[in-house]
Amino acid sequence: MTSHTEAIDARDIANLGQLRDLFAHADPVPSDLAERMKFAITVHALHAEVAELMDSALLTTRGTDAKVEPTPTDSVTFTAASVSLMVSASPSEQADTDARVRVDGWVTSPGAQVEAVTIEGSVSQISDANGRFVMDDLPHGPVHFVITDPDDDDVRPVITPTIQI
Repeated sequence: MTSHTEAIDARDIANLGQLRDLFAHADPVPSDLAERMKFAITVHALHAEVAELMDSALLTTRGTDAKVEPTPTDSVTFTAASVSLMVSASPSEQADTDARVRVDGWVTSPGAQVEAVTIEGSVSQISDANGRFVMDDLPHGPVHFVITDPDDDDVRPVITPTIQI
């Protein structure tokens, strides 16, 4: 018998396989789960307002076979009927390498929750009384922002197009 600090062995793998088979038989994943999830996400997204990128030259569309990555964006402004958002990217002050980014932003709704959704997950900040916020240590790459009112669940969220930072 191995201790809990040792690496997983063949017996552990066999036991985990039997456990997987047991749950697959006793409580299988519904065959339509993926479709139901896609539908729920689509319905949720329909309740959001989509912000417009003010300088469409910064927006890039490419196929999966493209050989050139889009040019990273330093500063960009989004606008929607209910809110505007301006973000500016610079090297992160917390990271030792240039692989991380600091985003300084301003939103026209003081106290708004601004969420940056990146390839690593999401980071949220509440804007101050002047609408300012800072997100440090974000990864370079695609990002989109979601702006919500944390005090009012009835206000539709605003989602921006994806940009490169």
